[in-house]
Amino acid sequence: MSELLNDITNLELLENICSGEGVEVNISALAQICDKHRNTIKDQVNELFEHKIINKPIYPFIWLLQEYPLLVVARADLPKNGKSEEFIKDDKHIFGAFYVRDEEYNTLLIEYHKDIHSYGEWREDIVKYHKIPPRDVRYPADTHFFSSKQIFKYQPFSPVHVLEEKYKSMKRFEINGCEMNDLNIHILKQLVRGIGLRTNENYLSKKMSVHRKTIERKISALLNANIISPPSCRFPKFFVPPEHILVYCLMEIKKSRDKIMNAFKSDPHIPLAIEANVGRYNLLLFKVFYNVEQHFEWEEKYDNRFPDCIGAMKKLFLSPQMTTSIDQQKVSLGIIKERKEFLHGKNLIESVKNIEK
Repeated sequence: MSELLNDITNLELLENICSGEGVEVNISALAQICDKHRNTIKDQVNELFEHKIINKPIYPFIWLLQEYPLLVVARADLPKNGKSEEFIKDDKHIFGAFYVRDEEYNTLLIEYHKDIHSYGEWREDIVKYHKIPPRDVRYPADTHFFSSKQIFKYQPFSPVHVLEEKYKSMKRFEINGCEMNDLNIHILKQLVRGIGLRTNENYLSKKMSVHRKTIERKISALLNANIISPPSCRFPKFFVPPEHILVYCLMEIKKSRDKIMNAFKSDPHIPLAIEANVGRYNLLLFKVFYNVEQHFEWEEKYDNRFPDCIGAMKKLFLSPQMTTSIDQQKVSLGIIKERKEFLHGKNLIESVKNIEK
């Protein structure tokens, strides 16, 4: 672990900025970029937040992929009750959950873990402590494992271009009751890419009782160490703009693998792509579309572009209504909190030892 995460002040700073404290939209900068009056920009930004088109800005905790390099996707059979929902929302390893109808399974879980061993211990504990039912009253989960080191595309903002494409194709386009226009689409594109945002170091300085220059220096060090990435706004369902669908897709590439992977890297429909080793499938894609028909057109385009190169596919279509509401920062903030508790405990032990001496 980076030595920067052995510093209590750094961890408290991370708790703040990774949950959005002290991170703001820079209205003046956006007004200059868009060549509009700042009041006009402010109204448009507020509409985007009020209609839940995007979340307010945060510093993404990208160290998550170092701390929990094992990505687990599990098809699970869970009872639909308050206890299961509470487990999904509170568990520190579950990043995303979708209610599905897929063979005998009703839930798709996306989880982050340290390694296979810790995943196995977690599985035992959630049964032992009655967070999920025992195996004799449910179907065992069907689990696939992926390494964060095999991610070859991670671009949460890219589906904004899918949304923009849909807007341009329609005379009138609403999202969550907000009528989209050239200006708010332009603002949306800036915010999800991290443009037009700022850090309020004065606010953080007062809240943490730390000098402003120290806040600036620590944020710079955390950025340089790739513990966080620059601030950005995210869609409420992370990759997926409202009223769009997410497609979970295992894919078999039979030939021209490098060419197809390069095409996927520049494809706005794909925010996340991972090399895989699941039976005959060698890629995992998370894809975003306005509707199912658009997805079928996408498949046909790739079949024509790369004839006889793409083989079998296993897909799950995940609509917004199927998505469980989970705090996007839950897993990241859980890591930071756990590290803080460890350091507090360590410092307490050292204090006791010094007293005994």
